[in-house]
Amino acid sequence: MKIKTDKEFRTYQAEMEAITVKGTDLGDMELLSEEEKERYIVLSQAISEWEAAYHPLPGRVSTLITDAIRKKMETENIKQKETARRLGISESRVSDILNGRRPLNLNIVKRLRDNFGIPADFILDNI
Repeated sequence: MKIKTDKEFRTYQAEMEAITVKGTDLGDMELLSEEEKERYIVLSQAISEWEAAYHPLPGRVSTLITDAIRKKMETENIKQKETARRLGISESRVSDILNGRRPLNLNIVKRLRDNFGIPADFILDNI
């Protein structure tokens, strides 16, 4: 399942909350039906993906941005070492950015724009 709109996100959040309330009322989430438990897991994963992309935690890079970087690396067959060189940062920092452990700074945003063709507006809209 992939959430496509903010309205879907809110709807699925409400559905997940209802399942959580039911599990709480029963005294344990394990007392839910197998169907409800499976639905809860599917909703949880979809909501997590949406939040990582559109509402990342402070200091984390949106998965929309990291996916764009990875796609560019794959399309141009660029390795992490070359990516680091183009961005003027260490390979470990590239790894940290791609895995959401390090935020972007303005210089890196400019280099992503200039050296990878990723529009700055796209990055700024998704930070």
